[in-house]
Amino acid sequence: MRARLHKLRVYETLTDPTGREVCGHLLVRGSVHAHAYALALKKITGVEIEKMLPTPNIPLGNIPECQKYLDEGSHRRLYTFSPDDYKDMAGIWGNGEVALPDDPPGELTVVDGMPDGGKIHQLTGVPSAFTPDYAPEEMFEIATKHYKASR
Repeated sequence: MRARLHKLRVYETLTDPTGREVCGHLLVRGSVHAHAYALALKKITGVEIEKMLPTPNIPLGNIPECQKYLDEGSHRRLYTFSPDDYKDMAGIWGNGEVALPDDPPGELTVVDGMPDGGKIHQLTGVPSAFTPDYAPEEMFEIATKHYKASR
C-alpha cells in the first residue's frame, strides 16, 4: 500500500510523458500484487481484505496513463514466470475471483510463463560489479591508518 502511495506521488511530480507512462504501468501491476496478497489473506483468514483496496482510494481509471493497461486486462493477469512453478496460485488468483470493483470487470487469470515483451538476454555475471575487487595493500594501509587513529 505504501508502494502505491509512492508511485502516485512520483506520478504527480512528473510532467514527462514517458515517466508518467511508466508510473501508469507500475500502478496497474502493483495493484495486481496488492489484490493477490489480499486474496491470499482472505483464503487464510476469511476476511475480505480486497474490499479495502485500492489504498489510497484513487481508482486507476482516474489516471489516464493507466487506462491502456486496464483496457488490455493487465489488472486481471498474474504471471508465473515459469511453465512448471507456482501452479498453486490458481487457487487464489482466478478460482472465480474477479477484478476490483473500480477496475474494468473480468475474471482473474493465472498465465503460465512471462508476459510478452523484449528478448531477455542470458548475461554472464560480473562478481565485482557490486562488490569491487580490492588490493590487499590498500586494505593494509586503511587498517594501519585506523589502528593508529585508535591509539
